[in-house]
Amino acid sequence: MRHDKEKVYLKGKDKIVPPFRFGVEDVATKMWFHKLAYPGQCLTNSHLDIIFYYLRKKGKYAKEPKVKFTTTDCLFFKTIHALYEKFIAQKKNLSLITAQHAIADYIRGRKMLCGSPWHLCDHVFFIIHMETESHWILGRLNIEERRVYMYNSLSTAMKDSAAIKACQPFAVLLPHFFALFDEFKKENKPVCLDPFEVVKVDGLPQQTSNDCGCFVASFAEYFIDMKPIPPIFDVEKHRDRLAVLFYKYARMKEVEFIDSEDEAPPKGPKKNLS
Repeated sequence: MRHDKEKVYLKGKDKIVPPFRFGVEDVATKMWFHKLAYPGQCLTNSHLDIIFYYLRKKGKYAKEPKVKFTTTDCLFFKTIHALYEKFIAQKKNLSLITAQHAIADYIRGRKMLCGSPWHLCDHVFFIIHMETESHWILGRLNIEERRVYMYNSLSTAMKDSAAIKACQPFAVLLPHFFALFDEFKKENKPVCLDPFEVVKVDGLPQQTSNDCGCFVASFAEYFIDMKPIPPIFDVEKHRDRLAVLFYKYARMKEVEFIDSEDEAPPKGPKKNLS
């Protein structure tokens, strides 16, 4: 059976009932795991949002985290790109950048489950989708260095140019948002409004099929674990690991009725016992 087909299950056999709860999203189909497990399958927003949510949890609740970091989600990418297009169309109208904007809420750590305020982090990971290329890349902001590091698993002169362009909304707008927060000021000096430098990370393993989403997730995890990215990347091994980990975790939660505090449904008001 070919694994690049959209439908590999018989009618009515694809459902997961009840759906697996992964905090930021429920998974109700077996195809979600199929696309995650088999090489050559394009990962979706759903896959990357769930993977990066658990990376956030891994960093936030680790007893001795190796790296102080947080991540964003696919909605953050869409939001900052939409704002950037408007910003450029209105001749760099700074009045668009306000403390009430959704981007500011992300920076406060309030917009996502398991979010952390960015001023408490050294690094912020961005999921970036190059829509014209149908390609995922990873961005990593080093706050101290004021640099956005771009990780591209399909590196050519043309692709790298498009990838650097896709990082521009982060590089241009985030300094202005940081200027809204006292926490980013050093020695009471104003935050520098110059764009962040975008730096291409060289020497990365390259994909040979539609596996960019798996590369993005793995690049982030290697950095978080402070492990060097290997020059030879076993895509099948990494996909198998992710699919098995998420399936086993979902089944454990289902059987043992486990929900973390971040994933549990909101509690209702306390009853008056008097």
